[in-house]
Amino acid sequence: MSGQEPAAERQLIAGVVVVAVLLTGGRWISHMHVGPLYIGDILLCAAFLHAIGSRLSSQKRHGRVYGPGILVALLLLAAGFRLLAVQGDVQTAARDAAPFVYVSIAYLSAGAYQRVGDRGRERTVRLIHGALLLHLGWMLVATLAPEFVATLPEVGNTRVFEIRTDFDVAVLGVLAGLSILRLRRGRIWLHAPVAITALATGLAQVNRAGLISCCACVLVAILIRAGRNGRLTVRAVLLGALAVLVVVVVLPLSPAGQRLLVLDGRAAASQKLTEGAEGTKRARLIAWERSVTYTLDDPVRSAVGVGFGPDFLQLSNADLPIARGMGVRSPHNYLITTFARLGFVGLTIVVALLASLLTIVIRTVPRGVPDELTSLCVLLVISLLIVSLLGVILESPFGAAPFFWAAGILLAGERSRRARGRQNAEQKVIHQKATV
Repeated sequence: MSGQEPAAERQLIAGVVVVAVLLTGGRWISHMHVGPLYIGDILLCAAFLHAIGSRLSSQKRHGRVYGPGILVALLLLAAGFRLLAVQGDVQTAARDAAPFVYVSIAYLSAGAYQRVGDRGRERTVRLIHGALLLHLGWMLVATLAPEFVATLPEVGNTRVFEIRTDFDVAVLGVLAGLSILRLRRGRIWLHAPVAITALATGLAQVNRAGLISCCACVLVAILIRAGRNGRLTVRAVLLGALAVLVVVVVLPLSPAGQRLLVLDGRAAASQKLTEGAEGTKRARLIAWERSVTYTLDDPVRSAVGVGFGPDFLQLSNADLPIARGMGVRSPHNYLITTFARLGFVGLTIVVALLASLLTIVIRTVPRGVPDELTSLCVLLVISLLIVSLLGVILESPFGAAPFFWAAGILLAGERSRRARGRQNAEQKVIHQKATV
């Protein structure tokens, strides 16, 4: 490329810096702050300001640019409506609303994905891949040298390099899946060790949700590679079966696998591990049941939720089984959190949004290998969605920002693809009429 490289090729997908930083450090890096503003908030505001400035200063006209769709707008409107009704501690209400406000990053990624050229998309993937490698690096340090991590400075109520097992293992799954997809380039010596190291590090952690997420990323990556012409071939089925077989063999050897298997009553697991796994499961089920019951007890709460500010966990005593006084404000399930905060209105919007994303993923997998950015977004959505149903992930900036950034790209890409399909069909009809 010459020095006169087009601007679209030099740009990155808007919001990628926010995503890269949060994927690098996860929970501990998200606690870094300047005054009342955390690093995620600062970077997100900077991303929006930069995107607005770039659009105002750009003289290049683009074709129609598709947004992430009406569901994202409806979710923001529902959150905004409940924010207007806030009474009491505004700072606490803002904290509760922040995860839903992070949905707005989908607008940044959706528009930029269509305006940025191929090299800009490649550079975006390269930046995130670098962030994933940095994440793997400190995870190795934290896993192999926990005594060293204990000497590192504290950040908020966490510590530098402190592992948040569900999220961090899920991120390792994304790196493993991306490395598997890159094996097709013939650079096995480079990407195979990364995939193996990421999986081994993930298996060394004791977290069931993260492990399920990690395995799902591996399986999706294999199916994407093996998919051809809108269908899954025999090769895809065989590769998927092989991946499942390997997981079945390796799982019982890992701490996370033993914790997962004790739920089925496997005798090989220690009594302490069994009690811990069953206790966690029981505590979450109780918290979920109490949260849902409390929300359903009042017609207004059922319709539009408790809003932002009230601690519905404490009001419903749902926080007792998951540690009262620890600052937890979510029952470890994103759908139940949404229902409690925004009622059936918000829950319906979120379920429809997640269903749309899963539909796009299901359509993408059998098409064969898509562009690498789309593949990365598929892995991010699958990985973070799984752990969000068993942990406080999408309620936190380090999970919400990457998830909705990837969601914006997938939603806009699908809308753009449908529009091109309609245009091609119309042009075909016009051509047929002209030749008659």
